[in-house]
Amino acid sequence: MSDEQPRLMLVTGASGAGLSTALKILEDCGVKAVDNLPLAMIDSLVALEVEAGRRSLAIGLDARTTGFSEDAIETLVRNLRKKFGDGFTAVFLTASHDDLVRRFNATRRQHPLYDPDRSLSDSIAGDLDRMDRVAPLADVHIDTSGAKPADLRQALLSKLGMADEFQVKVRLISFSYRRRLPDHSDMVIDMRFASNPYWVTELRGHDGRETPVADFLRSDRAATTVMDSLKTMLEEMLPRMSQEGRPHLTIAFGCTGGRHRSVWATETMAAWLQDMGYAVDRTHRELEATG
Repeated sequence: MSDEQPRLMLVTGASGAGLSTALKILEDCGVKAVDNLPLAMIDSLVALEVEAGRRSLAIGLDARTTGFSEDAIETLVRNLRKKFGDGFTAVFLTASHDDLVRRFNATRRQHPLYDPDRSLSDSIAGDLDRMDRVAPLADVHIDTSGAKPADLRQALLSKLGMADEFQVKVRLISFSYRRRLPDHSDMVIDMRFASNPYWVTELRGHDGRETPVADFLRSDRAATTVMDSLKTMLEEMLPRMSQEGRPHLTIAFGCTGGRHRSVWATETMAAWLQDMGYAVDRTHRELEATG
């Protein structure tokens, strides 16, 4: 997270209402997320991560949590709110009984309050009744009935004032077509159409990170036109991907040897993305392989 002041969030509610999804959303925003930690360990974790480590933390609690009770949660919330003030937020998620029944039937997961002598419907009703007594302790309430993960993301981040903090992270990879394509690439850009510095004697020993090669490729109108077109496309894609909660985008640039054109394209795109404010991770596969 970008805030200097770390935040502490307690996420609780009905089993099946989206607690795990909510924690993953917060994790994608840079918050450390821990699910189903025994209540007795929470103070130690908070001291380590938030107070000493100055890291934002989200803790998920539900019927599975060891030591969970309405009184214990009330005491925990009261103490954390007293200690952290506005830096603490309790989030409560719920959903309709029918929605929860459908979700558990669809996933075939066993409900945390499963009892062989009770139906799934009765277990869910008991959990909802129990959690209704916890709900008044929360600062933020979200009903996920009929909601998609993207709807939960939008509601959660908006209510927490974090809507602008989530941003897709971009991974860039340069590679050689002589070896296999990089795994898990969302987009692959073939740079072999560009003029090849390898055939220029004085450039052969350089790579795409170096000025002589970069100057050579910038003089290739086709190469710069393609890069400009890709930037225009990403200008439209990345904000929408961020809005929809896409955590990562991987773009691979390939050329024959993986040293010149693909490396230059990766460096060029990385510099532009960083200027646009995106977090970028870049890997030059062939350069790193040869040291």
